[in-house]
Amino acid sequence: MQRYEELDSLRGLAALAVMIGHFLMVFTPIVQNTSGLGFLEYPLNLLKYTPLHAVWGGHEAVIMFFLLSGFVLSLPFFLYRQQTYTKYVIKRICRIYIPFLVALFIAIMMREAVYVSKLTDLTSYYNNLWVIPPDSGSIIHHLLFVGNYNTTRYDPILWTLVHEMRISLLFPFIMFAIVKGGWKIGLPLALTLSYGAEMLLANFETRYMTNFVVSLHYASFFIVGALLAKYQKELKAAFTRLNGWWAALLLIAALYSYSFKWIGYSEDFHDMFMPHRGDWMTAIGASIFLVAAVSSVRLSRQLQRKPLLFLGKISYSLYLYHMIVLLSLVHLLNGELDTPLIVILAFVASFGAGALSYYFVELPSIRLGKWLTSWGKKPVIVAGSRTDGASSSI
Repeated sequence: MQRYEELDSLRGLAALAVMIGHFLMVFTPIVQNTSGLGFLEYPLNLLKYTPLHAVWGGHEAVIMFFLLSGFVLSLPFFLYRQQTYTKYVIKRICRIYIPFLVALFIAIMMREAVYVSKLTDLTSYYNNLWVIPPDSGSIIHHLLFVGNYNTTRYDPILWTLVHEMRISLLFPFIMFAIVKGGWKIGLPLALTLSYGAEMLLANFETRYMTNFVVSLHYASFFIVGALLAKYQKELKAAFTRLNGWWAALLLIAALYSYSFKWIGYSEDFHDMFMPHRGDWMTAIGASIFLVAAVSSVRLSRQLQRKPLLFLGKISYSLYLYHMIVLLSLVHLLNGELDTPLIVILAFVASFGAGALSYYFVELPSIRLGKWLTSWGKKPVIVAGSRTDGASSSI
């Protein structure tokens, strides 16, 4: 099956955006609502309330993650090369859960090693992280992984992985409907799940970001990704028919759609789309980027440059460890170095941690999954995977 290295790079860029966003959130001017100030009056708003927000838009990147996962996981179903459900689940557990488990225990150990007292000179978000010491109940919740619990205790990014794993376990059943019915079933199903989740959230209090209702909403973007995979031939043909100017205008429109949540922030028209309908605007932009990545020869060539491919390889580990590295260095060096310097050190160190985790945790976990499901047969490389065996889907 065809490999999509471009999508690895796209996932890597999304992971980088998440990291940049989290690191910028250390600084108060970034998290303050300054939308009432003009760009000339407050130039930082150019980074916050324009399409430039895509550079550090963490939530937008999460929508991209779910689209990419749906795209890649669906390909074997459309080619009728899907494995048994048991083998599928074993590979997903090895791919997602084992690296998560290692990162979880490293986060707990680092918290115990460097935490002295609550921070007071950063933003409220960071001042309140790692404040509560580990306890057996919380650790058990994390080990069970797919339940509804507070995932910000040790590594605040883990909430997305709970949704990823939960939806992945149900995804083969969703694909039966999409393979048979295409967009006529897939698109209404996606909209129903998303709108239904919005209605439920409006009437029921949900305590944590890992609540099961929100998983219904995010499952809709897995479905959108699967539909992009099913109709990729037609979408590629449509994109390649565009001349240079029209393609450029489409990508600009995609950037505005992708960053929609931050354009016109606090305006009435903007509030009508929040919170979950705004995710659909982001998904439209992300879908265009995905189609462009696999359709445009020029863009594909840029995305296959070695630095971006490496970023794609370590993207899952970079995602897992950047907050652990940042929190560790902030607590270890707070008062010893200026905060901007600590952030820079953490930024560089995160790539090292991501690379180490990729080579010594991710790859062995992926190989374990293949070994457990091969039973002596030559393993089939899943579409979107790299030559070293790492799938582009986290």
